[in-house]
Amino acid sequence: MNQSFSALPEGLRQTTPGSGTGLLNFRSLAGLPGDGGRRLRPGRLFRAGHSPGLAPDTAETLRLLGLVSVCDLRSAEEQAREPSALVAAGFAPALPAPEGDPTLALRVVGDPAARPQDVRAAMLSTYAAMPESFAPALSGVFQAALACRGGLMVQCAIGKDRTGVAVALLLAALGVPRAAIQADYVASNAARPAIFAALAARNADRKPPPEPMLAPLLAADPGYLGAFWDRLDTDWGGPEGYMLGALGLGADAIGSLRARLLD
Repeated sequence: MNQSFSALPEGLRQTTPGSGTGLLNFRSLAGLPGDGGRRLRPGRLFRAGHSPGLAPDTAETLRLLGLVSVCDLRSAEEQAREPSALVAAGFAPALPAPEGDPTLALRVVGDPAARPQDVRAAMLSTYAAMPESFAPALSGVFQAALACRGGLMVQCAIGKDRTGVAVALLLAALGVPRAAIQADYVASNAARPAIFAALAARNADRKPPPEPMLAPLLAADPGYLGAFWDRLDTDWGGPEGYMLGALGLGADAIGSLRARLLD
């Protein structure tokens, strides 16, 4: 019999923030410093991974926090396989499912000839490709943020990679310093035990990959987001150039976003 993927590797056994809520890798972005010293308003922007169900009273708590709609960045196939519990609870879907999953490192993890450094290299390549491969979804997130008249949740499978890039770009548009964006990104490392447990539940009949192979896949590695920034800086002259040239977001749109999300 294959070893269950539910066996938590040593080093990932710890309590994680948000346990008991039914929300994976969940946090609010309220309070982050933005343009002109203004801070991100409470109840306007949240991030999380996919959770198959919600704990009792979680939906009502989220409504009290201000949440009204959800940007689910998982592919159509992922959403068909595991529909969003947030949408099922009545939160409006804010954009159509993206065409595909840009996270190709999963295939490297399953390659018996691969090494941990190969997984990390695949993650770096994935992030570097996102400005092009994920541009339609990123545009949709911005349009949702501009249209939303309440709190918006950005989520994907584990709330780290696709969500990480989308949230990073939103925060850059708000004038949040890159160091603060990076700090929020690496905060997902605190949720690694819960992320592993979620993956275990989704693959309960499969033998787990070796922990050294999983580590670079599950890590919120600053170098990953750095690869995304590097591509924006090299090809577009920075996030502002990318938002204008690739997403069509001019000064008026950015100003509207800041007016809605910042104090």
